[in-house]
Amino acid sequence: MKRMDFNFIVSALLIVSLCVTGALGYIQSELELRRFVPHRYAAYTTLFLAALHVGLNGERLWHYLRRFKKTKPDRNAS
Repeated sequence: MKRMDFNFIVSALLIVSLCVTGALGYIQSELELRRFVPHRYAAYTTLFLAALHVGLNGERLWHYLRRFKKTKPDRNAS
């Protein structure tokens, strides 16, 4: 499996996990469930996938942020 394929799979799973976590959170709040275990585990899965996604794409993200910082106008320069 290529790296790009792995990135795509992680991104797709992250989107699905976010949707599931949101839906389970809505169910939890509507039914006023205090200890709704599926929502908790879906949230842990989402956090793990988000960390994995950032880890896989961290270098690209860092380059983007550095480029953004360089193109930002300096307000103190006169």
